Amino acid sequence: MSLDTKTYVYKLRISIDKDAHPDYMKRWSDFKNKCEGSGGENKHIVERIKQSCSLQQNKNLPYLNCIEGGMGGNNSSINKQILFRTKKPWMSSFLWKYDNDILMDQIYCTETEKWTYEEISDLLSAFIKVSGKYLENKGCIRAWIEMTPRDIYRY
Repeated sequence: MSLDTKTYVYKLRISIDKDAHPDYMKRWSDFKNKCEGSGGENKHIVERIKQSCSLQQNKNLPYLNCIEGGMGGNNSSINKQILFRTKKPWMSSFLWKYDNDILMDQIYCTETEKWTYEEISDLLSAFIKVSGKYLENKGCIRAWIEMTPRDIYRY
């Protein structure tokens, strides 16, 4: 079953437990900045995520060459894509500093290529493995998919 990006807005959220040891929180902050930094800083992380995937189609995903970085083909009219969040100009430094979640907030499907829930689940599992290795503790990492009806934004 594929994601219905015409009806829903999807986001992948990866989080660390709020009560994690300060050493893990510091490592998480560094990891988060590498993931959500711009200019290709996250390319090596994406490659490790792909290597940690179980599904061959996820292992074969290209790195998305854009300022946010991500996974999927570079042609947005035919390729499915998932992009990392980057700091927006309207986000305060306070909000950015204290938001502990890594967010992949742009998920696109096309008529040609669609993300399946199985692929997304595999990517989330791989992300937990990679971030857990970076922190040296995967027990405090959580990841999930969020879906919000697009209609909610019309009011």
